[in-house]
Amino acid sequence: MTEIMTALGAVRASTADLVADVSALPWNDSDVAMPSLCDGWTRGHVLTHLARNADGVAETLAGALRGEIVERYPDGWAARNAAIDAGAVRPFVELVADVQESAQRLDRVLSAVADADGWELETEKGHPAKHWLSARWKEVEIHRVDLAAGYGPDRWPPSLVAAMFEREVARLPERATDSLRVTVTADGSLLPDFVDRTWVVGDGEPVRVSGPDWAVLAWLVGRPAPDVLTATPGLAPYN
Repeated sequence: MTEIMTALGAVRASTADLVADVSALPWNDSDVAMPSLCDGWTRGHVLTHLARNADGVAETLAGALRGEIVERYPDGWAARNAAIDAGAVRPFVELVADVQESAQRLDRVLSAVADADGWELETEKGHPAKHWLSARWKEVEIHRVDLAAGYGPDRWPPSLVAAMFEREVARLPERATDSLRVTVTADGSLLPDFVDRTWVVGDGEPVRVSGPDWAVLAWLVGRPAPDVLTATPGLAPYN
């Protein structure tokens, strides 16, 4: 239970920071029409996605509390994408309000799950309710970077890096398009856990990738790798 409450606290803290950050941005409607770091998406797309993701998770968890399996996007991914496209063109003030209000709706459902001790309830694809804590946390932190509003992966919580790094580096063999030698350096790293560790993928002379843990993770999850990495070879798309 301590682990779950830590995860709940993490998603709440990251969400509060996101809402405060976007609410304080001196943007206008033209700013949210600018490209984000997500290929093919504007900043308006990213903000809309964050809101609809919150609502999808909230509906899934509310269904679990009723003893029902409710998909986050019950009308399918095409409808989900169409809703994001439609919402992306709204004025900036509406986008910010949507992010804030959807986060509040989700938080009320999270409180209800906590009150019912329902973290093991079954949800979409057999996931227990607690799964959506980490899933939502990653959505908030990664897409906050995608807004290109001054929040970079160097500011990710160390606990996020710890939670994501091993899984993402383990996926290198299936995603690498080159032979790779990946090393985490001490300078700038957020954690001691991965410092001086090396992962080798493929045969032949490898492309050497080295840098702090957060920068390597940013590259692994398909975000623009900062200049602190020695190289940024291509990977199959992150999903």
